[in-house]
Amino acid sequence: MFKVPGQPTCAPMNMEALLSAYSMSPPSAKGTWDSTRAAVSVSLRDAYSPAQVERALDFIKLVRERLAGRPAAYDQFFKAIKLYEEDRVDLVDVLLQLTILCADAPIILLELNYFLPFGYSFSLSMRKQCVELHTPVGVLIQPLVS
Repeated sequence: MFKVPGQPTCAPMNMEALLSAYSMSPPSAKGTWDSTRAAVSVSLRDAYSPAQVERALDFIKLVRERLAGRPAAYDQFFKAIKLYEEDRVDLVDVLLQLTILCADAPIILLELNYFLPFGYSFSLSMRKQCVELHTPVGVLIQPLVS
């Protein structure tokens, strides 16, 4: 997709890369993360640059670690993205669902910024104790879970 201001990118990348990597590394995947990561890297290297693949895999690892105790939330996270990629759900609806799923792990939302289209981003407001979803039409606020 597009670069979000303030987010480093090596080249445009969309959530499709996340879905490709996720489909090859579900939480029930056999073997170690390193072996899964290596297999996914080889499989995706023709479609994406090595830096893009590494970024997607780093993100998936973060999501796996932060949602480790909640495998259903992990699956729901990527199912929501897939619905958006299939044009079945509006992006704002998906991002709101992800905000709720990750209310106790806002770092996931901040890292997701890399994959979002221009005009969409997450930020943390420690003063307000919330996650803010910035869209082209305004800001939506979700309280942090303490």
